[in-house]
Amino acid sequence: MKYLKTFEYLKLYESFIQLLKEGVEGKTFILLSGPSASGKTYLSKQKGIVHWYENTKADKVLIGTDNFGGDEKIFEIFRKLLSDNGFFQLSKFKKDFTWLIETDYKKYFDEWKESASEDEKQKYAELKSKVPYSVEKTTNNATGYQDGRVCGMAWAAYLLKSKTIVFDDVKSTIKKYFPGLTEILIYTPLDHYFKNIDSRVNSENKAEHIDVNDKDSAIYQYCRWFQATDKPDLDNKMYTAENVERMLIDAKHKNPREILDLLGVKGELENGFYLTTKPGINPKKVINSRDTSTGRAKDASELVF
Repeated sequence: MKYLKTFEYLKLYESFIQLLKEGVEGKTFILLSGPSASGKTYLSKQKGIVHWYENTKADKVLIGTDNFGGDEKIFEIFRKLLSDNGFFQLSKFKKDFTWLIETDYKKYFDEWKESASEDEKQKYAELKSKVPYSVEKTTNNATGYQDGRVCGMAWAAYLLKSKTIVFDDVKSTIKKYFPGLTEILIYTPLDHYFKNIDSRVNSENKAEHIDVNDKDSAIYQYCRWFQATDKPDLDNKMYTAENVERMLIDAKHKNPREILDLLGVKGELENGFYLTTKPGINPKKVINSRDTSTGRAKDASELVF
């Protein structure tokens, strides 16, 4: 009987290893990168991509870092995803989206080890080897805690049966888990971007609010991706330091000069500049999310999943 049980565990484990392989093989992975409020989610919905938590069986899904925060409804859907993949006990003992389960929730982790089958423990070890938390060693400036949301995105990508996985993130860290993915940078012209920010600042939905003076907020993210240049590149829209400063004041930014400096708007560029990507940022494709492009950033109609 003991031999039979061991044999059953082995077969189940082999099945799970095959599922992990299928978690990558035969799937298309796409990263929509760029600053928040640039229209990544909007474009995805326009193309028929649904949030993974809206339909875990959908053929094409969107997975964003914002999905792995404090939303209990989404967490419950993730727990069911764990259970559906054979993590029956882990789905009960995992209390939230924290990924350092072994240390942050040692009591629950020890209880899980006592109650979980050998098959489930082996599955957990294998998944952790494929999706280790240590791949991402970033610290959230606002909380001071390590930010493991990208690890959560990778777990979901492995466990979902969807054939097309579209990641939505303001960074490119997910490429460390899926180095072969296709990255598409979503570019929004600066004037449209300020309109997006304005709608977020004044939104009735508190979850959409943006603090424009927060160093991790949208406009600061924008400056990490894009910079001023003296000739048309991403599009042919020209700005001046004066009109950008006015847009920043209208957005209630306390130090417009800081943002202009971050964009590299100095000297002759103050009289007129265009936008280009920062050095080292070279995605395979750049999509203009808001208007027809006449530059390197292609029109959103060309975005195909």
